[in-house]
Amino acid sequence: MADLHVGNIACCLCGVPTSASTAYEGMCATCTGSQVDITSGIERSVEIEMCKGCERWFRNPGWAVAQLESAELLTLCLRKLRGLKHVRLVDAAWIWTEHHSRRLRVKLTVARDLVGASGSTYVTCLQQSLVVEYVVRTRNCDACNKVAAKDTWQAKVQVRQKTEHPRTLLALEQHMLKHQKSRVALREVKRVGDGLDFIFGRRQDAHRFALGVCALAPCKCKASSSLVSANAKTGTSNVRHVWAVEIAPLCRDDLVLLPKGASLHLVDPASGAAAEVTAEQYWGNPFPPLGTKGHLINFVVLDCQLQKTGVAQKPGWRTFLGGGAKDLLLFVKNLRDK
Repeated sequence: MADLHVGNIACCLCGVPTSASTAYEGMCATCTGSQVDITSGIERSVEIEMCKGCERWFRNPGWAVAQLESAELLTLCLRKLRGLKHVRLVDAAWIWTEHHSRRLRVKLTVARDLVGASGSTYVTCLQQSLVVEYVVRTRNCDACNKVAAKDTWQAKVQVRQKTEHPRTLLALEQHMLKHQKSRVALREVKRVGDGLDFIFGRRQDAHRFALGVCALAPCKCKASSSLVSANAKTGTSNVRHVWAVEIAPLCRDDLVLLPKGASLHLVDPASGAAAEVTAEQYWGNPFPPLGTKGHLINFVVLDCQLQKTGVAQKPGWRTFLGGGAKDLLLFVKNLRDK
């Protein structure tokens, strides 16, 4: 019995012989790509909203943080685009635009399967590219509207440290720059005499920030709240929350006097013994520094001798002498530098 096969037909546009099973509406593959537009149902211009205060992007019902030409912003833009349900997204890439133009351009590559003529099961995959332009519209988010209207704050963290040089506060600032979540939740920072005031829009963000500060340095934290207004009909109220965080007034290179009977995380230069102190222990018996880094004097080292004899151990103390320890006790002869 002879094998049955599908014959060729001439393309209705260019006349090129093509298989009847692969022809789409009587056209060859080349003419199909030039005549059929699978991107006709996709929008070419879309509006997207950005907060001009905090530069966050509107994602119903809230606001999302995304950098320009980032993967997060690309995902947000694709979700706002209509007409992608009937095609298959193959690729999406940014096209560079000037930042001040308020325009975002995205190049999309989409594909769609076209079924051949005469009810055949042969499928032709057609792939095309298009450019979508997003127009950036700016407005203020709810949080920035409250700041612009000088609305009362909801949560505040008051960080204080009574020292000559706020090195701990500077370290806290560098820590915040490395953590994006704290920067986003923070509304405003105010500098006061001996510390900083961090203003947040939500109580949860302020509480989390206060716990983070207490984890970085020995602190004493007190929380308080006050009622601003209340609505008896709706059962709602406006409450302010304040966290007063006081950092221990001790910095690196400070000279301190140990209280009798205290257990501290310090090294005794005369004996090499070391002890550890917690935040609860310090605030139970606080002590100020006798000298700071500004009181140090330059000396010229004349001789160094390793002290091999240990010292008597006290309860709660440990020594770094011998045993391959990292810190050793030395006897140093110095000459004051002029």
